[in-house]
Amino acid sequence: MKIFKRIVKVFLWSCLLLVWIFLTAFANSEYGEIVLNKVNIVFIKDNQHHLITNDEVVDLVKDLGLVEGVSIKKDIHVDQIEKTLRSHYAVDKAEVYFLNSGDLHINIFKKTPIARLLGNTSDVNYYLDYNGRLMKTSDSYVAKLPIFSGEIFSINDEFEPKSSTLIISEIYEMSQLINNDAFLKSQIVQIHIRNNGYFELIPRIGNHKILFGSPENMEEKLNKIKLFYTKGPDPKELNLYDTLNVMYNDQIVCSKIN
Repeated sequence: MKIFKRIVKVFLWSCLLLVWIFLTAFANSEYGEIVLNKVNIVFIKDNQHHLITNDEVVDLVKDLGLVEGVSIKKDIHVDQIEKTLRSHYAVDKAEVYFLNSGDLHINIFKKTPIARLLGNTSDVNYYLDYNGRLMKTSDSYVAKLPIFSGEIFSINDEFEPKSSTLIISEIYEMSQLINNDAFLKSQIVQIHIRNNGYFELIPRIGNHKILFGSPENMEEKLNKIKLFYTKGPDPKELNLYDTLNVMYNDQIVCSKIN
């Protein structure tokens, strides 16, 4: 009886295996007959920055065989398409897949810049993205972001920009604080980092500079700056000042032009 049950069990498993092989072969055969119909490009959770466009995506993949009527199985390599798309400086992730209709779908997840970084030489020009990584800038589009300049980068023997993790983390924190406040985002246009690591802020309105000091207690200092502009002198009087100092605890020291 046990032998009979074992034979039946082996027989059933053999049948299931044959069915699976048949279905796989059939699916592959059907799959091989599918030809490319059209390409759909979608930007997932799109941000407002046009660092990569639909046309640029098309240009990136135009040499990878994406021509209507080609066999999806034989002529299109999804892994290669995704790798090519990820090579673009503004692409964080790419997903490529196709449907039985022959439609090829390309989902693009763009990087989100939060600050622009300018070194002491004109060729050192980068964005800092939402994940704290450096990314290249675009020749055709300029993102409206807080600009950080000054002592950010040093150049190594290969002439590649290097920056300390500490400075990048400080820039990242300040960028987030400014970007998340509509008033500060509008008023603070540039942050200059001096040789001693102190920050100086340049406002949009007024001819003064803001002595921020060390990047400690950022939120408290930025709140003092906002308080000065919203509760302090009339905007017409801001040109009377040459410096606004928020380095001291619980006070704002203003200096007027002589």
